[in-house]
Amino acid sequence: MAWETSSDKTVKRLKNIIFLLIIIILVLGGGMGYALYQKQQSFKQGVQLKGELDQLMDDYTSVKVENQDLSAQLMDKDSVIMANAKEIQKLIASQADYNKIKRKLELLRNITQDYVHRIDSLVVENQTLTAENVQIKEEIAVERQKNTTLTQEKQVLTQKVEEAATLKAYDLQIGTARLRADGREVPTDKALRLSRISISFTLGENSLAEKGKRDIYARISRPDGIVITKDATSGAYQFTAEDGTPMLYSIKETVDYQGEALPVHIFWDKIDKKQPAMDGKYDVMLYIDGKEIGRGSFIVRP
Repeated sequence: MAWETSSDKTVKRLKNIIFLLIIIILVLGGGMGYALYQKQQSFKQGVQLKGELDQLMDDYTSVKVENQDLSAQLMDKDSVIMANAKEIQKLIASQADYNKIKRKLELLRNITQDYVHRIDSLVVENQTLTAENVQIKEEIAVERQKNTTLTQEKQVLTQKVEEAATLKAYDLQIGTARLRADGREVPTDKALRLSRISISFTLGENSLAEKGKRDIYARISRPDGIVITKDATSGAYQFTAEDGTPMLYSIKETVDYQGEALPVHIFWDKIDKKQPAMDGKYDVMLYIDGKEIGRGSFIVRP
């Protein structure tokens, strides 16, 4: 049996130490490699998770921008989505557990999908309401047109009834005379002698006309256009025309009209019998309820 020398022992010890160092280096190298691999995998996962989060938020933002008028109705969902997105960003930045982040992303995806579905529902509801509003507006327009047509027809009918109910004066006779002291009339058309203007006519039969006391106004205008009246300043000798214009009258006569033809005789006596009448053409117009019912004229000679 050969004996080991001290140098052999030293060599053997060195070999053992070197082997142990190699094992330690291999173990450390493997650990560092695995750590590096894990770090690379974690980085890839972080990029992947961030990409998924960015895609979700881009889709959410696009839907929100396209439906700004509706997104205000889902503000509660907005706050929940933004809160979850910030939490996931923090988890990704801190390199938290991959599966935990994936679960959070799935929850956020469900929330955003529900948001999109609710937006779609609101869009459909708004489209339905818009269509209904258009239909209602069209129906209202049709009804307004019907009402306008009915109103116009009613106005035409009312006008026709009013026209049908308007009295007319027939057989208008205008005479001029000198009134003698004994009350007798002597016909004359001379300006110096004339003192009375007589107006005779017949109110026509009309079953539609208002019955009862009716005021008849006669306007007698001189050749210069001035209406002869007893008082042109106080307003006492005025009536209102159909268009609302105040008009002077010469004679007013109240009759009892019952829908049947009614003879009427009225006259005008000159105020200053010594003053000659104006020669020329005189116009006579008759009114009831502000409406003209007849007219005529006569001539006074010098």
